[in-house]
Amino acid sequence: MGLFSILLGMTEDNEKKNKLDQKIEQEMEWNNFDEYEKEEVRKGNYDVYNFEDSNDVELDEDDYYSEDRR
Repeated sequence: MGLFSILLGMTEDNEKKNKLDQKIEQEMEWNNFDEYEKEEVRKGNYDVYNFEDSNDVELDEDDYYSEDRR
């Protein structure tokens, strides 16, 4: 009975991981990730939320701009 419980637990863990992987892949598609960004997430180097679309970032008036350096 113990071995069966272990195997059942491993199967459930694999199913959860597969669902999570599918969710992550879907989020990367929705957010139009570049291939290198997808690879970094798949490798575990970054999370899906580490990448932002630069068009979505709003800058305040007091934010630093590179052209302000003079």
